[in-house]
Amino acid sequence: MAKKVGAILLDTRSIQKYVFSCNKLKTNVGASYLVDGIFNDLMQNIILPKYNLKMPDISWKKSDGIQMIKDNTIKAEIVYIGGGNMLILINKFLKEEDNLKLCRDIVSSWSLEILKKAPGLKTGAAIGMMDVSEDAFKDSLDDMYVQLKQNQNTVLPQVDLPYTGLTLECDISGKTADTFDWVDKKWIAKEVKAKTEAYKYASEKVRYEYGDILNNEYDFASELEKIGCKEGESYISVIHIDGNNMGVKFSKCKDSQERKKLSLTVVKIVQNAFRELIQSIIDEYDSKAYDEALDKRDLIDDKGKKLLPIRPIIIGGDDITFVCPARVGIEYAKRFIEAVNKQDFLNDEQYKRMSKEIKEEKKDNESMKISKTMSCCGGVAIVPLKYPFFRAYQLAEHLCGSAKTKSRQDDSSLIDFAILYGEMTPSLEQLCRYQYVAPEGYLHYGPYYIKKNSDEDIADKSSIKDLLSLKDKLKARVASNKIKELRDVLTRDLHAQIRFLENCESVRDIIKEESNTKDIEAKAFWQKKDKEVKTRYVDAIEIIDFTLPNKED
Repeated sequence: MAKKVGAILLDTRSIQKYVFSCNKLKTNVGASYLVDGIFNDLMQNIILPKYNLKMPDISWKKSDGIQMIKDNTIKAEIVYIGGGNMLILINKFLKEEDNLKLCRDIVSSWSLEILKKAPGLKTGAAIGMMDVSEDAFKDSLDDMYVQLKQNQNTVLPQVDLPYTGLTLECDISGKTADTFDWVDKKWIAKEVKAKTEAYKYASEKVRYEYGDILNNEYDFASELEKIGCKEGESYISVIHIDGNNMGVKFSKCKDSQERKKLSLTVVKIVQNAFRELIQSIIDEYDSKAYDEALDKRDLIDDKGKKLLPIRPIIIGGDDITFVCPARVGIEYAKRFIEAVNKQDFLNDEQYKRMSKEIKEEKKDNESMKISKTMSCCGGVAIVPLKYPFFRAYQLAEHLCGSAKTKSRQDDSSLIDFAILYGEMTPSLEQLCRYQYVAPEGYLHYGPYYIKKNSDEDIADKSSIKDLLSLKDKLKARVASNKIKELRDVLTRDLHAQIRFLENCESVRDIIKEESNTKDIEAKAFWQKKDKEVKTRYVDAIEIIDFTLPNKED
């Protein structure tokens, strides 16, 4: 039997721009904390209780279905929170228009509080009637998402005071400086003040979540300059990691209960993986490799705690962003993705059902495949310390997108990276065009596989393991001046590469091993990949200075 109730579907917009709008680590972390709190803390704990609506006694995380269907006395219910969305059901009145009006009032109150507590943050909402009966729930929710998307394209919320040119400009955000900072004795934007003040709570939260492994001995840095960059090597890695085909998988959920459980599973997998990453960093903190690669003098705070060479910024859902010294960025991204891939995301029944549905939807022969694990892809932007943080994040996001494009058909986990030298601010497309195009082919070989979701071997050596192995061989067996010369000749014609090989026996030996052949030609530098001719050697050369020393060194 159909049961229609009022529904509110909430989302957050332009989260990345809000979080990474300036280069101050405290404001980035504080902004992420504010975004995390608008559903759980603000809507659930402050706004909904104001309306005195009876809600289920059990938390939405522990309920076994929509309680409103079983109990008519329940007037408001949170169905799930996850993936940047929150779904709330309202059933106080008999008339639809009265329930819809109450939904609008709740969204209005929530939006007003956000303007006060998280100024500058853009949110969205869809309001309508939903059929929550078991057979109709999925289609009814899909209609709500369609409406939410339409609202995103037509409703442009104004969340900032306009900067007229006659008002003081905030030197951190560039927005109107409309509040006074008593600590630094200057005028700043309210948005910056809110983010900075939230940093304290964000730090307490992350210490609490990982307190059992930090053991009051380790902590996270509050400034980018304090994460351990070696003196004279002022580069950082901004890492963005995102789950593969998550929208497709969630769209195949048969009911609200399955969607909710998957949302909670994502959170658990990500937290476990990041916990494993932190533990691995602590385990090797006093190793020789870290002594060589990081400035350990910076990794001590004023209380004597050891600062970890990593700072989480967004750790929630399948969207992860953290920052670390350039030398450990690729390694940390690799470890995190490997830890995520260890854990099952779908059970056997879900995997078979969703795979079957996806295959039936595809009319061509290249049906999308999904994995049981929560596969994901990562982008690592290696940039100067003073590089605009939002642009660095955008580059990492685009690199992640490049890897996800490669993963889309078989749900494999890949990583891509780029290194920016100097203060140029190109897009990924411009970077590829200006920095990686050579007469004989393309100088960047990525993205690289972390884990391939199929039985076939990676015959073209496009795994990150193969790249790191090639890097170690070049570093250990080829003189530094010859490595630089090789980097240069690969940007020139084949004749220059032939002449180089004639005079460099160590590189000839490496090519023999890599290509498994006795006949050495300059063409062996190049391989056919993704319908293009590319070389792995430039990538291997460039990451020599941006990876940890080999443990055997």
